[in-house]
Amino acid sequence: MTAIGGQDERRYRRLLWAYPSGYRRLHGAEIVTTLLDMAESGHGRPTVGQAVHLVACGIRQRFRVPRRVLAVIGAVLSAATLGGLGAVTGNWLAWQAAAPVPSAAEMTALTSAAAGLPRPWLEPWRSAMNGPGMSGAVDGTGTYDPARVRTALSATGWQITSFVESTEVIGVGAGPGETKVPARALNFAATKGGLSLMGFTNTLVGGEYDGHTSLALDVTTDVTGAIRPSTVAGLLLGALGGWLLAAALAYRIRTADGHNRWTTSGLTALALTAAAVPAFVAYCEAYQIMVYDVHASSGQYVEYSISETIPMPVVLISTGVAALALVAAVLVANRRSEPELTPVSS
Repeated sequence: MTAIGGQDERRYRRLLWAYPSGYRRLHGAEIVTTLLDMAESGHGRPTVGQAVHLVACGIRQRFRVPRRVLAVIGAVLSAATLGGLGAVTGNWLAWQAAAPVPSAAEMTALTSAAAGLPRPWLEPWRSAMNGPGMSGAVDGTGTYDPARVRTALSATGWQITSFVESTEVIGVGAGPGETKVPARALNFAATKGGLSLMGFTNTLVGGEYDGHTSLALDVTTDVTGAIRPSTVAGLLLGALGGWLLAAALAYRIRTADGHNRWTTSGLTALALTAAAVPAFVAYCEAYQIMVYDVHASSGQYVEYSISETIPMPVVLISTGVAALALVAAVLVANRRSEPELTPVSS
């Protein structure tokens, strides 16, 4: 006979944490009793393999949903919804580990130094792969000076990779009054610590527009090898989490009383319906991330998505409604009806 103590029982109960709480309440005591009886009858304590099997069965139980059509549909929708949100989250986390674009102050200083003109305007933006970018532009009366551009870039640590001067003709004005004006132009590119820069400047030569100078810069964070894997990992983890959440909620609904069951089902349906909006936006972003051409000759780029037709306030409100409805569904599902009191006859 094998001596079994309280420590063994506690170890068995710890193994049962792999099972859902509702399953532990219904069958936990039975499983522990069976294991203790097996040990006391001479079979010995569970082996490592048996313990792993017990935990695996518990995890499998967490993924099971009631064999009802609506429960399965809800689990699929939940997995799809959180999968899309997980993909966007994974993508965002991957970009946080990449090099940040210059600050507004740094971009202002670089643009002004390269153009020799004050007060540039800046615009932060994001590529179709959600990578950060910063644009700077300025125009005014100035001079064409490639050496000034080269000095401004080198002084801030940029390694110039392309520097091409040319002469071009630019149309000024519109309609019948448009005139062609010659201009001296410079196109350049540079890199620095995980960042890429592309820019151009031109200065008009002759006529009433002589000396008019324009300069524009685009700085973007380079795409790293972790972006797409992190997006896929986020999608898979989100889908797993969505399925687990739906399975847990489905069993809570199943064990709730009639009124709470219908209330929880309605709140869950509301949460899934509201979550469809942010999930659609998330999947549109995930699609653009996966088909993005990282070798495009034009560098990082922006691409139109149908999700842009949905106003951001609508996305935020839908997300909030979905979250509140889900929290309410869990609270109602966990609520137990008070027992009816039988009046005492006098």
